[in-house]
Amino acid sequence: MTLDKSEIKHGIAMLPPEPHTYSHWCGLAEDYGFEMIWIPDSQSLYRELYVSAAICSYSTKGVNFGPCVTNPVTRHPAVAASGMSTLNELSGGRAVFGIATGDSALLNLDLKPSLVEELRDYIISFRELVEKGVTEFKGHSSTLSWNKRKVPVYMAAEGMKTLRLAGEVADGVIIGTGFIPEMVADSLTWIEEGARKSGRKLEDLDLWWIVKVNVNEDGEQAKREIRMALAGSANHAFRFTKEHKHIPAELLDPITKLEKKYLHAEHEMVDKRSNADLVDELGLREYLLERFAVAGTPLECQQRLCELAEMGVQHLRITAHVPDRPLFIKNWSEKVRGIPEN
Repeated sequence: MTLDKSEIKHGIAMLPPEPHTYSHWCGLAEDYGFEMIWIPDSQSLYRELYVSAAICSYSTKGVNFGPCVTNPVTRHPAVAASGMSTLNELSGGRAVFGIATGDSALLNLDLKPSLVEELRDYIISFRELVEKGVTEFKGHSSTLSWNKRKVPVYMAAEGMKTLRLAGEVADGVIIGTGFIPEMVADSLTWIEEGARKSGRKLEDLDLWWIVKVNVNEDGEQAKREIRMALAGSANHAFRFTKEHKHIPAELLDPITKLEKKYLHAEHEMVDKRSNADLVDELGLREYLLERFAVAGTPLECQQRLCELAEMGVQHLRITAHVPDRPLFIKNWSEKVRGIPEN
């Protein structure tokens, strides 16, 4: 069984290693048909976003790429507008701008994520800078004198308010609510409600769903290897509120305990155990795998992708924090998607 590659597009998020290795990874991802390369922005944990994005640009020819995601606090909109415009110029128009309220980049500096209205103001200012060259942000004027070319804005969202905002102001949405059928339906409804506020339809937006993935002939090993990523999904998706999230009542307490014990200094790091162990200690592994992951044998992964397609999931922003990234790219592409290297 092979999944029709036209059914679901795949973008891949990769934590940048040293530059030469990252260059190889980006080129390999494009060669295997990934439609987007997403680059995390967390200065205390990973290598610099804009340098890594430039490496990605030089290492690829046609794939789109951009932060997934940056935040409104450590990157002033004028700084982000100049950086993204430069990347867009460098790549021939392939850059996209991923933004959200902020997570590990802020929490590791003991700073708070932005409020929803602050994020709205940021996105508006960023867009005005790259398209008009002038804006006002927090009562101060900013300019970008040399660029007037649009950079698409993709907003990551996991709650009712942020999904509605993304539908209203963004070009695309990076959805982190998981794959419970009723949650998928609610997420699409909230995005569509936001889209209508700006005179648009759901079909006008480019929607990407966050999913943690791994594949191995030993399906149990594939699932075990991404436990720290499952912990990251739970901590992130449920941190602001658990309302409207369709969490089983018996799991509310274990999820709350995970959030209290979660180590942001080890956020989604392959070589760290603390967050991974929480998933098993609190009895959350199977639930988090079902909600946030596609992991197992090639056949199990194919079957799950078909289920997601039936729910209306069309584009996946996959994250595979595994020891051997090139091997994963090869196995996922050839054994799950049925795509050979170009």
